[in-house]
Amino acid sequence: MTPPIKRLMQLLLLLLGCPALTLAQPRTLTFDRDSTGQLSATLAHHTLYRDGVRGTALDLSARAACRTPLVLDSMSFTANGKQIYGIALWVRTPAGALPGSAGAVIATNVDKTAKAGGFTIGASANGSWYAGFTDNNGNSLWYEPTPARQPLNDGRWHLLALTYSKRLDKARFYYDGQNVAIYNLNELGPINGRGKIRLGGADSTEWNAFNGQIDEFTLYDRIPTPEMLFRLYSSYYTRARLTPLPDSLAELKLMAFNIWHGGRETGAEVGPQRVADLIRRSGADVVGLIETYGSGPAIADALGYYLYLHSSNLSILSRYPIGRTYDFFHPFNCSAARIRVSKTQAIHYVNLWLHYLPDTQQQLEQGMKPDSIVGQEWTTRAGELKQILHDADSVGFLSGDVPTFVSGDFNSDSHLDWIRATRHLHRGYVLPWPTSQLMADAGFQDAYRVCYPNPKTHPGITWSPLIDAADSSALRYRIDFIYYKGPGVVPREVEVIDTHPIRYPSDHAAVVGTFDLPVHALH
Repeated sequence: MTPPIKRLMQLLLLLLGCPALTLAQPRTLTFDRDSTGQLSATLAHHTLYRDGVRGTALDLSARAACRTPLVLDSMSFTANGKQIYGIALWVRTPAGALPGSAGAVIATNVDKTAKAGGFTIGASANGSWYAGFTDNNGNSLWYEPTPARQPLNDGRWHLLALTYSKRLDKARFYYDGQNVAIYNLNELGPINGRGKIRLGGADSTEWNAFNGQIDEFTLYDRIPTPEMLFRLYSSYYTRARLTPLPDSLAELKLMAFNIWHGGRETGAEVGPQRVADLIRRSGADVVGLIETYGSGPAIADALGYYLYLHSSNLSILSRYPIGRTYDFFHPFNCSAARIRVSKTQAIHYVNLWLHYLPDTQQQLEQGMKPDSIVGQEWTTRAGELKQILHDADSVGFLSGDVPTFVSGDFNSDSHLDWIRATRHLHRGYVLPWPTSQLMADAGFQDAYRVCYPNPKTHPGITWSPLIDAADSSALRYRIDFIYYKGPGVVPREVEVIDTHPIRYPSDHAAVVGTFDLPVHALH
């Protein structure tokens, strides 16, 4: 079809109202009186708060006589049969007010009785907010930030938003116009989104109704961009500004850190605080967390970082905005993202965890032959890494056109370490570990070994800070790595961190690398 005819057909289809070519428009529910000064029937018994974002707002606070949640019969989620949408609403809670020990639902379309999964946005008992998704079988995944960074009960209007894409199995969460978190939802089952939207509570009673005001509830039947949502926020807070990206970035600090059961082994609250303290002291810009296990939001908030939770195990924290995310191999083993670090630069980053079996110390104690040890590596760790590298390379993620980093807990050492000169450190073994060889074959360099090429003088041990160096019965070795590739990427310094001023919170040492970056235009 020639271009002029094609353009004519597009115009005719548009005039005829072809749904495929009609731009989706957001629908907004306001709580203002109509031109005659009358309220709609659904709001007839409700109290309005006069100082809304635009006009009046729905009042469900303690000052309202009627606090019954609203059911929105006319708003549907499956526009054109697609499970792609965005939700945004303005929320205000009286200063110091708390919703109760269980929190309070602000908006939801989850109906467990009808097995209808969907979204929920709520007020947390700690004074912040929460959001998440529930599948049709009642399983949920929650984003639960902290009041220190994301308060809700300060008497101010706040814009809360989320987006959902079934095709990508991803959700993004926004606080005051900023994309604070991205969640991968593929650990959940199907989400049909067929339930009716309810505002102000999870059911029709006032028992657990939201204690606050709601205004300008907007439903998008496409995914609004971060720019759209920030414009919505700044239309009310006109002085709001996003932190600008630097024009260019000369160096990047990256950390690989297995934080051990969410960092909670030294305390449910204290442990993650110590993890955040270590990250802050290191100056790391991008952090690959392993064994996140629910601590991601608190650690990200303590640092003021963006969060990408790819699975219960793996997450990425970043000082800079996280752009496109990728799915390679299994979510529990691998997370990946493109991160925009300046106006002219981006990086590709893979955070991974490889299987903890086979147990290397047990193999050595049994006197297993080197060939058998290497062979068993391929049944788990080496096989997993080979598939990760294949999946990433198949979409050009590892091309090296932009600085590319792979870090994480490999649960396996390096062929660069287990050499003849260090065999006395490894029960007499010389082993060509296949995981490190796979990384080398893929064009990656081991940042620690580039900076410290002698494994005898600089073993770089990361497993484990809990093992006494004088204990000769326990195997201490290097299993946490940062690899890199790309023209112009140079490791300037790599540090192994295994101490804390009070008590170190993990059984793994953290690895922090400082890299010089090439200054070039984005691809």
